[in-house]
Amino acid sequence: TGLRADTDLQFSPSLPSGAMGRGPRKRAREAAAAAATVEQEQQPTDEKVEESASGASAVPKAKRRKKMKVSRKDQEEEDEGLTVPEAGKRLAAWADNETRLQRWLDSRGGGLEERIVEAGGKILRLRDFMPSDIADSALAILEGLPDEAWDLSEQGGEADAASHRFWSADVLDVPELSPLRTVFWKMLKQLRGEPTLPIFSCGKYQSSDFIGRHDDRAHVPFFNDDNIYSRTVAAIWYLTKDWSEEDGGALLDLEAQKDSPESKLVPIYNSLVVFEVPHWHAVSAVAATKSRYSIFGWWHQKGKRYELPGDESLGASNGRKAKKRPVKKKAVQNHRS
Repeated sequence: TGLRADTDLQFSPSLPSGAMGRGPRKRAREAAAAAATVEQEQQPTDEKVEESASGASAVPKAKRRKKMKVSRKDQEEEDEGLTVPEAGKRLAAWADNETRLQRWLDSRGGGLEERIVEAGGKILRLRDFMPSDIADSALAILEGLPDEAWDLSEQGGEADAASHRFWSADVLDVPELSPLRTVFWKMLKQLRGEPTLPIFSCGKYQSSDFIGRHDDRAHVPFFNDDNIYSRTVAAIWYLTKDWSEEDGGALLDLEAQKDSPESKLVPIYNSLVVFEVPHWHAVSAVAATKSRYSIFGWWHQKGKRYELPGDESLGASNGRKAKKRPVKKKAVQNHRS
């Protein structure tokens, strides 16, 4: 599926000229070569030509299309049966395959810097962002995490912190997801010519979980307390299927025109939402009984890029220490998605 972009600007974002030259054209050449191979394989032999001439018909196109649909259905059923170890191996194999990863970066996954700059401070949404099998693998891993892997992040709204309640886990604390950190870094190595450093976490919202009004500003020390970086770009990779507006948990863009379509972004599976920090937004309370999963985080750049209320720098955890729910330790489960 091709990449689609939804923004307040209603534009079709462009990739770097080099990427546009290599990615789509290379895929087109490969598709043409594959089509030629299939065509050669489907050329009838003399015997088949004679049969056709005598009245026997070739395989109808409808049957070929049906066969392709069955293959896609089999793949979907296979993805639904993924265990955590299987999903982790698939994700790692993709992240470690430089050729496949670069092909994705040259087509759908790259060019974020240009898109962000062109969005002019507005929220950018990119649909069908990751390869579908990678999104399915990430979801299987999140759904398979045991309860004790999740930390409860809860704040009543006092002392400059946004009121919120949801569950999170650092991507690096989940071995099967740790290869994603390199992927996120390659997605946005720099912004306006300056290098970035990513920190990403897993998110799980359950019934009534939410985040109040906030703009994501934070100063974060990297490597030592004097080496301060600022969050400059935020991203949310949505990983919940079949989510509707009635389920709640929507991203509320508080800088968009009130009641406009852009003011409420309902989570769409395998879509990436990106925006520059600071940007005022919130997450509406979840009304559904099922969990809403995502992987979210920030790219940081060196220095204090803006002032904070009270000028207080945050720790490397990007926030207050989370409250951990007391649960009995148990072995990691290989739940099926």
